[in-house]
Amino acid sequence: MSKETAGSFLSQPACRNYPVRVLSYSLTALAIAYGIYLGSLPANRYIAVVYCLAYPHIATLLLYFLKQSIGKKALIAAHMADAASLGAILTISGLPLLETPLFITMLVSTGLISFGVRSLLYSIPTLLIAIEVIHHLFQPELLVVMPPGLTLFCIAIFALNTFIQSRQLRLKHKAFTSLSQEAEQQQERYTELAHDLAKYLSPQVWESIFLGRKAVKLGSQRKKLTLFFSDIKGFTELSEELEPETLTELLNQYLTEMSEIALRHGGTIDKFVGDSMVVFFGDPKTRGPKEDARAAVSMALAMREQMTVLRRQWLDQGIEKPLEIRMGINTGYCTVGNFGADNRMDYTIIGKEVNLASRLESVAKAGDILISHETWSLIKDIILCQTMGDIQVKGFSRPVSTYRVLDFRKNLGSGKELLTFETKGFAMSLDLNSVEEHEVRRIIKTLKLSAKELLDKTF
Repeated sequence: MSKETAGSFLSQPACRNYPVRVLSYSLTALAIAYGIYLGSLPANRYIAVVYCLAYPHIATLLLYFLKQSIGKKALIAAHMADAASLGAILTISGLPLLETPLFITMLVSTGLISFGVRSLLYSIPTLLIAIEVIHHLFQPELLVVMPPGLTLFCIAIFALNTFIQSRQLRLKHKAFTSLSQEAEQQQERYTELAHDLAKYLSPQVWESIFLGRKAVKLGSQRKKLTLFFSDIKGFTELSEELEPETLTELLNQYLTEMSEIALRHGGTIDKFVGDSMVVFFGDPKTRGPKEDARAAVSMALAMREQMTVLRRQWLDQGIEKPLEIRMGINTGYCTVGNFGADNRMDYTIIGKEVNLASRLESVAKAGDILISHETWSLIKDIILCQTMGDIQVKGFSRPVSTYRVLDFRKNLGSGKELLTFETKGFAMSLDLNSVEEHEVRRIIKTLKLSAKELLDKTF
């Protein structure tokens, strides 16, 4: 057997106790041989020496093949065989009561290291049975008194065995401690790496991947989503006026604030394109189309409110030109999933409903939130909107009805005298506390003319 083959053989689980078994039986053989040499043990006990030297090699080889058939039970069988062999050897050799416990302790310590306390259930009964059987069959002469030299030699052998096993345990403990520390360092490094990589993904997508709910492979599915697009009105002109460092700081501050609002409302951030932001609701997690739409519009209102805070901060920084965001929201069935290549993919959305949301954003005025009829139908009971008419969108054969989001209805309650009315072909929203005095007559005149034309057409 070559050195490489022997190393591979001894590295097998069934053979890992081979060095310990050889050590224990070799030391036992040495003690018996020394007793024969001193004349304290009969010369015919040399058979025990030969057995001790041969047994561990034969036992390990048999254990290797036995492991292939009965699995882990072979290890327990081997330990019981060790106990039986030791009992036979101690009985045949005739070692007295003082020396015998030393070798029994060697067996017990080896079992405790390999199998724990349960090893005592296998080894001690087997050992006692073996002693009784051998004593009954051969009735060897037991020596009561041993020369002090042999006793001291047996004690020295026991101490040497204990020292070697203790050192092995110490080395294993140090190796285990080192591996544990290394594992902790690796875990900390992977945690930091995962935290850094998570910044390139929406938290919902990152969580789905790490929890195994999303497979990292190309694929998509159809889902009803609410889609949000936004950008800063006049950002291109502003970029020509500001230094790149100031512009970068402003943009990062804006995107950070808006991202926190999006995540707070449960939105999945798809991407940033310059000052533009794309968010969708309904995947990977959904609360239902209605709640997703409400969350999207609530997010847009929160973003518009936050912009008033940012404008004041930017004004203090010397940016006099007021910046406004415009937003577009649409609800509909889209294709969502991993697109790209096997080695570089992006979790995103595609479909005509996505294009409509983008189109709504592009035609919205500064500070406005423009939504489609589908979104409006899901949020109209809690959010007041103003009809903005129809627009023609590329890819849609019919004109698309649009609505401008005003505010939550609860914010427009008794504190503001608000009159609203909506029906097919007509919508009115009148805030009596906000109407300027010089506009009152023009509003009344418009209402009268509208009423007259409606009456003439009807009657």
